[in-house]
Amino acid sequence: MSKFVKSGLLLATVSLATTLISCGGSSKSYVVAAAPTFADESQAAGFVVSHGKRAEEKDCLFNPTVIKAAFPKVTPPNVARDLSRQCDPERSAGGAAAVDVNGDGLDDIVFTRLYNHPLLYINKSTKKKVLFVDETKGSAFEKISSSTNGVAAADIDKDGDQDIVVTSLAGKQLFLFINDGKGKFTEKAVERGVAMIDGRPHSGMGISFGDYDNDGWIDFHTNEWQTTDTAEFVTPSHSRLFRNLGASGRPGFFEDTTEKAGVKLESRIELVYSFSSSFTDFDGDGFLDLAIAMDFGQSRFYWNNGDGTFTNGTVDADLGKEENGMGMAIGFFGRQQQLAMVVTSIRTRTECNDGSSLLRTGNRLYFYSGKRKFAEVTDEAGIRNSNWGWGVNLIDTTNAGKRDVVTAAGMAIPWKDSPDCWRHDPIRLWLDDGSGSYSEKAKLAGLTNTEPSKGVIVFDADNDGRQDLFITRDANTPLFLHNTTASVGKWLGVKVLGSTSNADALGAKITVTPIEGAEVMKAFVGTTGSFLTQDGRVTHFGLNNFRGKVASIKVEFPASKKSVVLTDVKPNQVVTIREPQ
Repeated sequence: MSKFVKSGLLLATVSLATTLISCGGSSKSYVVAAAPTFADESQAAGFVVSHGKRAEEKDCLFNPTVIKAAFPKVTPPNVARDLSRQCDPERSAGGAAAVDVNGDGLDDIVFTRLYNHPLLYINKSTKKKVLFVDETKGSAFEKISSSTNGVAAADIDKDGDQDIVVTSLAGKQLFLFINDGKGKFTEKAVERGVAMIDGRPHSGMGISFGDYDNDGWIDFHTNEWQTTDTAEFVTPSHSRLFRNLGASGRPGFFEDTTEKAGVKLESRIELVYSFSSSFTDFDGDGFLDLAIAMDFGQSRFYWNNGDGTFTNGTVDADLGKEENGMGMAIGFFGRQQQLAMVVTSIRTRTECNDGSSLLRTGNRLYFYSGKRKFAEVTDEAGIRNSNWGWGVNLIDTTNAGKRDVVTAAGMAIPWKDSPDCWRHDPIRLWLDDGSGSYSEKAKLAGLTNTEPSKGVIVFDADNDGRQDLFITRDANTPLFLHNTTASVGKWLGVKVLGSTSNADALGAKITVTPIEGAEVMKAFVGTTGSFLTQDGRVTHFGLNNFRGKVASIKVEFPASKKSVVLTDVKPNQVVTIREPQ
């Protein structure tokens, strides 16, 4: 076993054939599964999506004339200002969520659109065919008239179903859709206290859920990327923290605790450019910390103080080195299962160099090294360059028990006198090679898209144990990339439900021990990838070619501090674990 050390952080690396102790006690070796393959089955699966036509510069969503018509009471901006920035939000669009809206065990897809309402695709897949059916007609989603963008789902009222939050672009509010338990929704953002109707346009981005005060109720954080001109309209921004009032007898109603909690993003000299966020307990104190990926060197990291407030620890933690934080993915990496965070950013291409190459140094991979410190190991891992990176997620492409990394990329440049050379940036797929570094194999795996892509969802569309991809593309049809890898390892899906803790058990820690004597695998419920998108609620573990039953699954619940341990679990199934009362 070889090792390398960076900033006091030990990363253990292994060869592809590793000696393990089998269930019977004898030595066995296993070989990592074959290279992955994906098939573009977007149309066959039913994803034929129509956006509104993307506007030219003079008609962009945040053009002063357009804004004035929609929001007559706002003060007109300085129209002499360069108008190019007003096109940026709609070129940063592409939201979707994998969410089981009707409780049938299959993840459905909610897909947001420019110049049109969201779409609801119900999963009708069988073992023989992946199929999604558009059932938007007659739903509450059909009533939205503005462009929509970020989307996420959670059981905010503890009634056993998934409710949905959607951000808007140049719209008048945030949207909250309450599920009736049968997959039918009613929009109740105003009633529940989260609409943020203030007479000013929203430029909404991603949403993240988590119970930050451990009161057993799911809270959420919203993001907004302000344009130069909307800043005159939007002060404060719509990047807000909402606390669930369930503990006060009002489940699914919220109060804005942004300033009280200490996570206000505004400053005297900067606009707010937040794209995505995630709640994760990095320091192991039992409370979810808040990471926010932000553009123009503004990324923030807040430590949870455990009393409903946060402390900005970005600089002291050695974070925020990415110049253009877009998406983020969080998980446990390597044989040591160290908690880490990938943040996408922009890497200047030589032919696109406009003199600012030093300000565009690409993605970042941060490993948590303890004592509220992170170590940056981007180059050691080899995942710096996504070109104009956006969404990012973690996937075990072959069920080898690893953390492969997939990123979306590309930008249709709207600016005058600027080269349009990021339009065809490819999707990247970095495969964990077992040595602590990654090899880029997107084309080999069949990921050949060259149009601007944005959000990345990892989910198992047909419950066959292989993780599939759903990738959004701004003003374009999405991609459903079916994992067709012929030879994969065994797997295990774990769905966790809370009782004292929040309903979706967000923040619960899962530890899987495949066989006695083997390295464990870990995951936090609800913290995977994020940029305008959200994965489903089943946490996936690749088991490689381990024989026999899984030795143990342990779930540690955040609010009650209780644990559940299952032993001798059969692989190749989804196991549901409930928090004890």
